[in-house]
Amino acid sequence: MAEKTVFVVEDEMMQREMLVDHLSKMSHYRVKAFETGEDCLQAIRNGEKPVIVFMDYFLNSVKKDASDGLEVLTEVKKHLPESEVVMLSGQDKIEVAVDVMKYGAFDYIVKGESAYYRAEKAIFNIYRYTKMKGDASKYKKLTITFGIAFVLMIILFIFMQQQGLITDRPGWL
Repeated sequence: MAEKTVFVVEDEMMQREMLVDHLSKMSHYRVKAFETGEDCLQAIRNGEKPVIVFMDYFLNSVKKDASDGLEVLTEVKKHLPESEVVMLSGQDKIEVAVDVMKYGAFDYIVKGESAYYRAEKAIFNIYRYTKMKGDASKYKKLTITFGIAFVLMIILFIFMQQQGLITDRPGWL
């Protein structure tokens, strides 16, 4: 099985390196860093499939005309709807958090002291969410299978009763 990858898209070098270092130490994922959203999207177009993308909301400190995190989030979700995106930002505004969640982000983390702990929790929550989705899918298939089997048994019972192979009167009456 191929090693699972986490992308970190952060234009501030110090933040990017610290997050990559932290995620590499605390998870079993391969962590790959990008300076711009365009670089991340190019890697996705080249066939890489990250399970999680940690992305800065503003990505314009290196290239002033770079796409912002919301634009990159939209593109990532368009190409890889099964990948989860965690948005990082220095803004502690509820409007921004609601906006990124509306566009498909799994979580919104405000940069600060607890950001790395929250990144760990986000990975754990994504793992749990993915596992629960898989379990729900299995239970749904199982329920459908049992439903079909039950309907077939009823049809068989009705058919056998019409053929006289079984009766609704026991023989002792």
